[in-house]
Amino acid sequence: MSHTVTIRQNGSVVGVYTADGGRDIRSFLAGIGVYLDSPCGGRGKCKKCEVTVADAAVLACQTVIDRDLDVTLPDNAQMDIAGDETTSKHAVTHNLGVAIDIGTTTVVAHLHDLDSGERLASASGVNTQRVHGADVVSRIEYSITHGNGALTALIQSQIQGLIGSACASANAATTDIRRVVIAGNTIMQHLAAGFDPSGMGTAPFHPVSLFGGELAPFAGLNLAENAAIFYCPCPASYVGGDITAGYIACDLEHDAGPTVFIDIGTNGEISLKVGDKYYCCATAAGPAFEGAEIDCGMAATTGSISHLAWDNGLKITTIGGAEPDGLCGSGLLDALALLLDTGAVDESGRMLTPSEIGHAIARYIGVRNGKPAFVIDDARDVYVSSADVRRLQLAKAAIAGGIATLLRYADITVAQVRRFVLAGGFGSYMDKNSAARIGLYPREFLAVTQSLGNTAGDGASLVLASAEKRAELEHLITRCEYLELSTSGVFNDEFIENMEFPEGR
Repeated sequence: MSHTVTIRQNGSVVGVYTADGGRDIRSFLAGIGVYLDSPCGGRGKCKKCEVTVADAAVLACQTVIDRDLDVTLPDNAQMDIAGDETTSKHAVTHNLGVAIDIGTTTVVAHLHDLDSGERLASASGVNTQRVHGADVVSRIEYSITHGNGALTALIQSQIQGLIGSACASANAATTDIRRVVIAGNTIMQHLAAGFDPSGMGTAPFHPVSLFGGELAPFAGLNLAENAAIFYCPCPASYVGGDITAGYIACDLEHDAGPTVFIDIGTNGEISLKVGDKYYCCATAAGPAFEGAEIDCGMAATTGSISHLAWDNGLKITTIGGAEPDGLCGSGLLDALALLLDTGAVDESGRMLTPSEIGHAIARYIGVRNGKPAFVIDDARDVYVSSADVRRLQLAKAAIAGGIATLLRYADITVAQVRRFVLAGGFGSYMDKNSAARIGLYPREFLAVTQSLGNTAGDGASLVLASAEKRAELEHLITRCEYLELSTSGVFNDEFIENMEFPEGR
């Protein structure tokens, strides 16, 4: 039986549709191109896909269309990612290329003049696969259950749209594009290429391909005749082409090291360059830092708390200067660092009660779910719960443990590290002192830290425009050694060792 679904947003009707009964609202919306934030993949756990039906807030993934519905979507919120831009009003050549960074959360496409290397335009958007889960594990699980067809169709359609948008901005034709370079984690590259990632869901984590080299464009791109897509090579199932592209962006080939390189997204990838060797590993830590597993966590959108500080009171910075709706990753790090500095959270991760805290921050400690919580805005119910602290504690222990494991494996001390590179958007926005304060990485790294932003996109652009860089990338992949942490006794020891928070400031 069919029902009428009226969709409203920002006070206006945006569409009236006919829907088959029995579908949940979330999947119906995805079918008409509306993608709600669904970090848990529609299992009702993250509670991020909230919409309003008949003046009641409901979870779209848990609400079945069993009658005519009037659905109000959340107000528009733009991701704080590499923005759409035009750096050249007109394409100056008919020899064009596109560098694409497929992140688990966002996708960015850069249009380049292949003769000069100039970036002509960029286009970006939230990864439309996010409707089926925030992290790569959720998307692998979806592929195992439903096949990879839907996820592949989503990302290929999005790539096609972003390329079209970038070309339109630069007054260029897609038929002048002769090369595309894609950099993403191994799972994202599988889905873009149309490969099934299911084999990476369980040990021994077999991918269909580790890429490198060129493949024919997928249908719908309408590129130049004989155009090809170069997929950046991946060291392993959970260390992908986005990381090797990052090596190129950071010029690690000409850096003897020791250099530690980390990219903390929805998956935490860590590398150590020593001499001509690259040691690398991956940890399942990112979702907590991106807010996907946090009670009041949210993406870096308008209204998210991006920074917190104490100056005779709590000082809050939100994206867009809006009223706080929740915390993004950088705000969560600041909040935890502040709780540690003020003694509201002890080294074990326990959040104290107000009577136990000898600091004015005690007035911000309330109760949520029967346990102490850091209540940042009581009226809007924005808080960090005791359970959130534990989740962040586990995530930071995984990253810190991974760094320590690589150092031990290569017989390198913390003091010997000459360069520490923070890649990705999260690395750019987080307060480096807050990250060191919670023990995400050693304090000794602060003196040699560089935040280099979207190294995957920048590396893909370099590889796109330079045959020399492509050859460099193909060569360095032969010198990458991957450590599987899930079976490492050393990592298990280091993870436990790094569970406690560091003492003092």
